[in-house]
Parts: sequence; C-alpha cells; structure tokens
Amino acid sequence: MDRPTVFVVDDDSSIRTAIHRLLDSLRHPVRVFASAEQFIAGTDGQSRGCLILDVRLPGMSGLQLQQWLAEQGRTLPIIFITAQDDNATRDAALRQGAADYLPKPFDCDHLLASVRRALVPQVPGEKDLP
Repeated sequence: MDRPTVFVVDDDSSIRTAIHRLLDSLRHPVRVFASAEQFIAGTDGQSRGCLILDVRLPGMSGLQLQQWLAEQGRTLPIIFITAQDDNATRDAALRQGAADYLPKPFDCDHLLASVRRALVPQVPGEKDLP
C-alpha cells in the first residue's frame, strides 16, 4: 500500500525546503507548493495524506483553501502553520476542522507529531509512523 502524501503549501521557499527535507528524511512522500492555487491545480480529490498549510499566502489564503476543500468534499487533514499567530485566526481554523495550528517558528518534533496524528487513521495497521 502506498504511504499517504504530506502536502506542504507555503510561499516561503526556505520553509518548504526545510519541511520537505525533514519529512523526506523519514521517508514520507512529500509534495510542495508555493500557493493555494498551485496546490489545487496540482492535486486531485483522491489524494490521501495531510496538508501543512500556511495561513497567509498570496492570492487565496490558507483559511480560504480550507473552506474550498470542505466545499469540494475533500477531507484532507490540515495542519496550519503561521508567522502571524492571532486568536481569531486560530479559532477560525480549528472551528473549521484543522488538525493542528502551529505558530512559526515551530518545534520540528511537534510538527512531526501532528503529521503522525493526521496520517495514522489513513494507514491501517500502522500505529507508529516515523
């Protein structure tokens, strides 16, 4: 069985690269995108995995992408990351079903734990994903 993919959407190339390297070192399939629009164009509704999503993006924001995915019936778990943490945004993201919400800079172990929690229900029989 193919492992679920971790999708990363962040307009900061250094963040995309760092997360990609971290997850790739643990053999997670990873795909990165610089915008919500690129993510939409580059994925289909059948993708299994989770989405690490920046709140503030050029064009469609992370919260708007979360809403769009819900409207499309796409149930990809979302882990939000943001450099501009505020209670209203955090509350909106979690109220709309976000799996987690991490302010930047985030702890890599916390991010990995969030990814594990988001992926475990999608990998039957795997309790301890790296």
